[in-house]
Amino acid sequence: MKKIYLIILSALVFVASCTDETTYIDQQSLGRELVLEESNTVLSNGIGNSSNGILDIYFEHEISSKNGGMSLSTTSDFHLNLVGQVSSPAFEGSSNLAATHVDYQDEYAYVSYNTIGETFAGAVDVIDLTDPLSPVLVSRMYMFNRDANVILYDNGYVYVLGSVDTEKVLEATGESFIAKIAVQNGSIDLNSVEYFYQQGNTATGITKIQNSYYVTSGVAGSIAKYDGNAFLKSSEVTFDDLRSVTSANGKLAVLDGSTGVTIMDGELNVLSQINMSSSFVEDAKRTISMTADQVIVAEGAQGAGVYNLTTGALEERLPILLDPENIIPSDKVTNAVSVNGNATLLANGGAGLAIKVKNELLDLMGVVELNGSINYVVSDGNYIFAASGNSGLQIIHKIRTQESLIIPEGDYLIRARHSGRVLGLSSLSSDNGINISQESTTGQAESEEWNLEILDSGAYVIRSTYSNKAAQMEPVSGQRYNNVQQWEYEGQTSQQWAIEPAAEEGYFYIRNLSDNQYMDVFGRRTSAGTNLITWPFHGRGNQQWEFERIDQ
Repeated sequence: MKKIYLIILSALVFVASCTDETTYIDQQSLGRELVLEESNTVLSNGIGNSSNGILDIYFEHEISSKNGGMSLSTTSDFHLNLVGQVSSPAFEGSSNLAATHVDYQDEYAYVSYNTIGETFAGAVDVIDLTDPLSPVLVSRMYMFNRDANVILYDNGYVYVLGSVDTEKVLEATGESFIAKIAVQNGSIDLNSVEYFYQQGNTATGITKIQNSYYVTSGVAGSIAKYDGNAFLKSSEVTFDDLRSVTSANGKLAVLDGSTGVTIMDGELNVLSQINMSSSFVEDAKRTISMTADQVIVAEGAQGAGVYNLTTGALEERLPILLDPENIIPSDKVTNAVSVNGNATLLANGGAGLAIKVKNELLDLMGVVELNGSINYVVSDGNYIFAASGNSGLQIIHKIRTQESLIIPEGDYLIRARHSGRVLGLSSLSSDNGINISQESTTGQAESEEWNLEILDSGAYVIRSTYSNKAAQMEPVSGQRYNNVQQWEYEGQTSQQWAIEPAAEEGYFYIRNLSDNQYMDVFGRRTSAGTNLITWPFHGRGNQQWEFERIDQ
């Protein structure tokens, strides 16, 4: 049966599944169906940087007048930095591999690829993004007789969904498959691989609510609920042509190419239906994204539709802004959408990558200066991943502008994002060497207030208003981390900090100028009294801080 071409899904969470007759296939019986790239040269050359740099954005009025572009930083509080381009894998038996999906977890990006047309071939890349400006390809896996449409990393495994050539893989009990493959520190381990199968011509999407997983499959397929790590099916609802699934606040949204969007609860009960006027081309990729009150749908030639989650009413249509010459009409389509904070990204094929920025002050839409036909986009955390046809995957780091970096001098509560607790002294003392820790959520104690002073260099001194002592990085012998304590200020770099904006509006990282590591709540713990340390950058919530002004 013909398989879906490059079916992809909005990036949330991912899961594995099985069919009515769950089948386990031992990797040893598969020969060389999965093969790891062993050449360090291939891996080290897998990411290019020749086009790296800040990307301009052309807004609507500039496109119509064909004037020069402008940086988003001139009108908003962040800009986009292209940090790497991943060349599409190539191996014997494959042709025209293109990126289909990206999942970003714990400093790694996991990328799936499949092949346009009737050939079944795929690949998986693992990219280390510990250094946001220098991505590293650390692992690559080639797939024979299988496509990879969707990928998710979860708790030591990657889950790869797609379609399988049942004429060559006789053990397959269906065309839609899920593979569960071990990964440790970015390295793929093929010593044991589990396969599961589901009805439908290809697996198209996955999401997770609490401890249940929801898997969709395409033509003559279904959405199925699987409970627990064993992926035991508990319920299933059939659909004609599922293209995508996403979830938010305990609700599911599934996109059917023949009917539109169906909103369901976690037990697969239908809550509402969003009927759409758009006609979906057979086998074409289309994705959806969902917020607390809206569903955003990629609708091909009509751009993207923004629908009210409760009423189903169309609230806004996001048009395709560019009309490039020399592209066929079928390539001027919105294939994928992704929402990250106040930015919505649209993959518009030959019309490029569009971005809509909306907050209290702005409501702008423009096109990012990015080469190639953009067939897929997903944004997660500080990153945007855009698939440019056969040109590979482009990695964009979203950073705030210098103007928004500056926090004025004054008195503040400094609150950890992951726990909601504010910084304080571990004991009510003015002595040197007292540990700084996360304390209450209210910030009412004297020892939880901090003064920021900006030096001529632009660095910050962070002083306790209780003791007038400065936050200082204090080395810990034999440990990777260092403590953060209060000490009399003496002008040392260990007492000076850079405050750097995170991608999410209102949050910042605090970097020590001595060890170049970041202020971090030890072990990502949420309990009061947990010490502060400095630790290499990873960007999670225990390294993100909110500054609440208290002296105005």
